[in-house]
Amino acid sequence: PKRAPPPGLSHAAICTAALRLIDREGLEDFSTRKLGRALGCEAMAIYWYYPSKDALLEAVVDHLTEPLIAALAREADWIAILRGVAHAYRRIAHEHPRAFSLLATRRFASERTYTFMEQLFELAREHGIEDRIAARFYRLVSSYCSGFALNEIASPPDAAALRKRFTRVAAVGKWLEPRYLDETFELGLELHLTALAHQVRPKLER
Repeated sequence: PKRAPPPGLSHAAICTAALRLIDREGLEDFSTRKLGRALGCEAMAIYWYYPSKDALLEAVVDHLTEPLIAALAREADWIAILRGVAHAYRRIAHEHPRAFSLLATRRFASERTYTFMEQLFELAREHGIEDRIAARFYRLVSSYCSGFALNEIASPPDAAALRKRFTRVAAVGKWLEPRYLDETFELGLELHLTALAHQVRPKLER
């Protein structure tokens, strides 16, 4: 007879524990053996619920995607919706810096991530945005947010000695300090959204 899965485990419990472990120790050091110890079970017990480590990491991506789905509010226009999604995406990087690379570097290819994209593109259609323009600006804004967030959560190098030799880098570098990140992110995001507005508003006003 087929053996029953170990008691006390579930898909949700394993996924939550995996994200907690990645947040604490980093993606590079993550393993199902360590996860099993954290859950108080053998690593093989995890495979009752997820057929592979990759499937488990895909579930973590789905979990990280939830704030993006929640950000799909019924705003007045699709530009406002995209702005809200962009800010939600960056917040994920701040809340889960060690897990964020999973979200930023993996292609969306699960039912949950497709649910997010389906709802986002359906809202674009409802607001009169052509598919070509929706696809173009989804890619532009998502690529911008991914690159910006990965850069800001990266460990800063110790370059004090170099800054003494390269005075112009040192002078400009003070404007690259973390305290200016919010306004820099806003500037870049609004440049993208302004370009989107220029493309869609003339069409909507016809």
